[in-house]
Amino acid sequence: MLSLVFALANLFSPASHAAAPSPDLSFRVTSGGNDNFFYRDNITSAQVLLTSPNNSRDGPRRFIAALPAGNSGAITYFIPSNDSMDALSVNVINDTLTSTTDDFNNSGIQVDLTFSGNATLGVTIIGSIRAVRDYTEGGQSMNKIFNYTLESYNETSVRLHRRYINATQNNPDVYRGVDLYLSIPPESNARLSVIVNTTEDGAPNIDVLVPPSSSEAVRVRILTNETSLVGLAPQDLFLREFQATKPSVQTALHGLLDGSDPVAQQVSFLTYTDKFTAGGWRFLTYFGRDSLITLRLLMPIMTSESIEAALGAVIERTNTTGALCHEETIGDYASFVNINSNRPELGNTPFYDYKMIDTDLLLLPVLSHYFEDLPQGRGRAQQFLSRNATLQNGTYSSILNRISKYNFDRALPFYEAQTYSNLLAFRPGEPVENWRDSNEGTGYGPIPFDVNAVLVPASLRATAALIDAGLLETLSIPAGQVAQVWEEKAPKLFEVIVDESEAEARLQNFVDAPNVELGRGILNGTSGGNVSFYALALREDGSPVEVMNSDVSFALMYGTNVSRTLLQNTIQALASYPRGLLTDVGMVVANPAYDSDTTNIEVLDRTAYHGTVIWSFQQGLMAGGLARQLSFCSGERRDAAVDTNATPTTIPAWCSDAEFLQNLQEAERRLWDSIKGAPQNLYSEVWSYDYDNETNQFSVADLASLSGGTESDAIQLWSYGFLGLLDPFRSDSS
Repeated sequence: MLSLVFALANLFSPASHAAAPSPDLSFRVTSGGNDNFFYRDNITSAQVLLTSPNNSRDGPRRFIAALPAGNSGAITYFIPSNDSMDALSVNVINDTLTSTTDDFNNSGIQVDLTFSGNATLGVTIIGSIRAVRDYTEGGQSMNKIFNYTLESYNETSVRLHRRYINATQNNPDVYRGVDLYLSIPPESNARLSVIVNTTEDGAPNIDVLVPPSSSEAVRVRILTNETSLVGLAPQDLFLREFQATKPSVQTALHGLLDGSDPVAQQVSFLTYTDKFTAGGWRFLTYFGRDSLITLRLLMPIMTSESIEAALGAVIERTNTTGALCHEETIGDYASFVNINSNRPELGNTPFYDYKMIDTDLLLLPVLSHYFEDLPQGRGRAQQFLSRNATLQNGTYSSILNRISKYNFDRALPFYEAQTYSNLLAFRPGEPVENWRDSNEGTGYGPIPFDVNAVLVPASLRATAALIDAGLLETLSIPAGQVAQVWEEKAPKLFEVIVDESEAEARLQNFVDAPNVELGRGILNGTSGGNVSFYALALREDGSPVEVMNSDVSFALMYGTNVSRTLLQNTIQALASYPRGLLTDVGMVVANPAYDSDTTNIEVLDRTAYHGTVIWSFQQGLMAGGLARQLSFCSGERRDAAVDTNATPTTIPAWCSDAEFLQNLQEAERRLWDSIKGAPQNLYSEVWSYDYDNETNQFSVADLASLSGGTESDAIQLWSYGFLGLLDPFRSDSS
């Protein structure tokens, strides 16, 4: 219930208590109709999002402040007042974004905004960014347990306070909380009007009043007494150019440390000494899968210390069975989760989510690659593995052996009997357990291709390599022997072949579908044939979900002994959409055009989070994976790649087939042409497309602007994997 405190004696001071130092990081990214401002110094780290003044959509202007400390922050909507017929413009005043501090170890972010007219505060949520996500993605509803308190107010200042759910004491030295302050700077003529709502759970009516025909400033401060995280600066994250062991690494590093490439600041904002965070604003907390895929792509240009910081964060959060943490829930939302798990006595103790079946399989391939292949990892294994964990008992070595045994035991049933029922499947009642984390994302198939055809054998191969290096304990059966069975047998269960006539009929039906809106003209000048690809997943009865998809990228990046069939399927997938996956603005991750179950045309359309949309990290995996496979054929390609991969003992047989090799290289060129079609989106999370039937051209569409679409993060950790890749067709490549 909203409690109201009216005593003016409790009013806060609107100014911060100390002048903030110069920022370590300060940059701006415009994405999806929003302006995103990022700031980090030795006091705080924060992202501020404000609806862009150039956003033509009518309605409220949204303000979000997100802090990785406690994954905390706030959202509020500024609504044009009833007496205003003009659209409301809210702008950040240049150079006012800074850190701020207050009593009781509170720190946070401060910014001055101008308002073109009077505004009313709409829905306001203070405390957990996860609660904000629930509101924005969950039908705009919120549990009243997250209500705030109107703590104090007058015409120049308002304090809205959110005390954590588990706070049982009134001493602010003890309890955790988040505050949103509004205040009027001395030079501003704006004023605040507050009308108290005395109904149960009633929010106050708060208006920002500005004189006619003027833009006046209002100061917004978001503070928490959660402990701020220690960030990794670009020079801590990336190698110096002189440390590069080959010219391609030096090329990739160029500009990352001297400030000429702003993306170094962007990825640095997401990285900290004790964990990496997944993306801003929606995922400014730990996600294991995101950290590990990022490492696989980005490690070749990272320092040993930053690599081991990310690896340590993953190992520390392993559970007692050997499963890896998918998501860490902290701060106020941890209290909420613990209460709903019937463990209220845990308070805001972090809650670790272990439901994903893919995350567990990603660590050992990264570790093996780091210690066995990369220069940064040479000679560092023993010291790293002997570390004592801080979040649990035991050394990293003992925890890794637990992980190894857990993954090995899960692989044995299929090794012993190669039936679909022995593949790894989503647990009963869990619709989300791989990266396509929704029922719809896998076409309602609970047995995913990426996990079974790629990641299980990849983890086993890495296990075998680490055992051979003396870094893991031996297992009852050689891990490589188990891996070989998975490599040979599992992919075949996912094979889909559609003959030419049926494929053309399905394709025509697809482009004519009302929700696809492509039109038959898109097929002009293209030709077909038999179509083969790997199913997105298997259903409970073992039948395939016949959706062409991008998950062969995992095989290219992680796989050993990749088959010619898989590479041929990759060539076919890297054709123009809708025959394949490539648009003018990127590679879509799913294409249901050939699915006999036509309901997936609607389930996986261009508005679906895992539908016919572009995920940047998937493009990175595909591009990096192709570079890896082609490097097995040629010393020249090995030298040109940023990554360092062990030369196979036997050169793949397909390398000697000149025509096939040419087809694979042409597919690689088509992929890079597609990637380069949306450079402004490269480091964001996900986007969709618009299609012009007159010009037959695709353009970028903001997914959130589409009906039923999901908002994309402006910066996403694993999208920065592209920094560890070089376009082999760039003008300066030899």
